[in-house]
Amino acid sequence: MGYELKVCATGETKTDRKTTLEISEKDGVLTFVFIAENSQYYCPFQGEYNKIHAEGDVCEVFIGSHPDRTEYYEMEITPKGDLMLARMVYHGEGQDGPIMEINFVEKPFVTTNVELFENGYMVSLSFKKSAILTGEGEIYFNAYRIDTDGGKCLDDCQLGYALNPTMRPKFHTPSKFVFLKDFCK
Repeated sequence: MGYELKVCATGETKTDRKTTLEISEKDGVLTFVFIAENSQYYCPFQGEYNKIHAEGDVCEVFIGSHPDRTEYYEMEITPKGDLMLARMVYHGEGQDGPIMEINFVEKPFVTTNVELFENGYMVSLSFKKSAILTGEGEIYFNAYRIDTDGGKCLDDCQLGYALNPTMRPKFHTPSKFVFLKDFCK
C-alpha cells in the first residue's frame, strides 16, 4: 500500500514536491521505497558516507523499538546514493529544538538503491527488521523528505515532508512516530 507524505510543519496534503512511500516486509526484511517528484538532486556531500545530509535533498526513515521512543536509527539517502546511518538518542527539547546524541554506524546494515528520472528520483532502503531493535517495545517509525530547491537557500527554504507531520520544521519529534504494524500489513 502506498502513502503520500505531507508538509511536515503544517500537515498540508497539497504540495509541489509530491512524495510517495511504499513499505513492505518479506522474510524479516523491511523495505521502504520513496518516489520523490520535482527535485533538482542537490547533494553537497556526494560520495562521503556518514555526513549529515540534511543540507541537501534526502529521503529519511527514523525507526526503533525503545518503549519510551528515545532511541532509534536515522537513515538518510540522497538522490546520488549517499547514505547516512546513525543511532540516535533523544534527550528531550532545548531552546533550539531537540537535544540529540548521534552515534554513527560504521558498518551499515542497510542496502540502498537509487534511480533518477526526469525531475525526480526513487530511493529504496532495505534492512533486517531485527537490526533496528533498540528496545523491547513495538517498532515505531516516521518517514521524511527534505528538498532544498536546488540548494539555493538552505536554512530558510528547506522543504520538509513527513508521513506523520510533526507540525513544526523539526523531524526529531518522537511523539509523532507511528507504529510500523499500522503501515506495513
